[in-house]
Amino acid sequence: MQRYFIKEAHLTDDHILIKGNDFHHMKHVMRMIPGDRVILNDRSGIAYLAVLEGFAQDTARLKRLEQLPQKPRLNVTIAQALIKRDGMELMIAKATEFGALAIIPTAFTRSIVKIEDEDTAAKKTLRYQTIAKEAAEQCQRNHVPIIYGPTKLKDLPFADFDRIWVAYEAAKSEDTLNHAIANANPNDNILLIIGPEGGIEAAEIAFLKTRNAEIIDLGIRILRSETAALYLLSVLSYLWGR
Repeated sequence: MQRYFIKEAHLTDDHILIKGNDFHHMKHVMRMIPGDRVILNDRSGIAYLAVLEGFAQDTARLKRLEQLPQKPRLNVTIAQALIKRDGMELMIAKATEFGALAIIPTAFTRSIVKIEDEDTAAKKTLRYQTIAKEAAEQCQRNHVPIIYGPTKLKDLPFADFDRIWVAYEAAKSEDTLNHAIANANPNDNILLIIGPEGGIEAAEIAFLKTRNAEIIDLGIRILRSETAALYLLSVLSYLWGR
């Protein structure tokens, strides 16, 4: 069943009015007709079963039928190093499918891609948000991940998290993923930090340790920057049933 995310302002009593790209998708791509049912999500993660009543010139009118059960979610925010466009967009789409709560594009010393001027950064953030929304609809999520604007490593909100994990290719053999997971639980609010193509500098690792970060080894293979977070999200989703 097709899923759409709506703004609370579009919900009046038991009726919902949908315009813009979602209206176009319903009418011209999905070719829906009155009586078709869809799932609607508000931004708080509440899902509703709704039925299409009809189309006006630029508006779809739906009636809310019932609220649907909540789905469990991973409390994992990814501080993803700024990487080239194709890799970043792939990571955002797939991290959404794997259940990431939020994504923070982050500048490291070795980042090839740099933080751009405000207008360009805002346009990229909007595109990333669109990618996340479409991926969340496709995989039937109740939440669209929050996509933040780009920030510097030192400015990450470390204090907001119960655990901070840093994927590091030069981690010690005892810094295993198994050890990190064994000391965590599904309700922890986790910040997962993923470095750029050139890796994380030793000085950055030292800084992160002052922020109580745990260094973790993701295994014997060196993963691409856009792959590392997806690997860990898949492991947590399997282990914690989310």
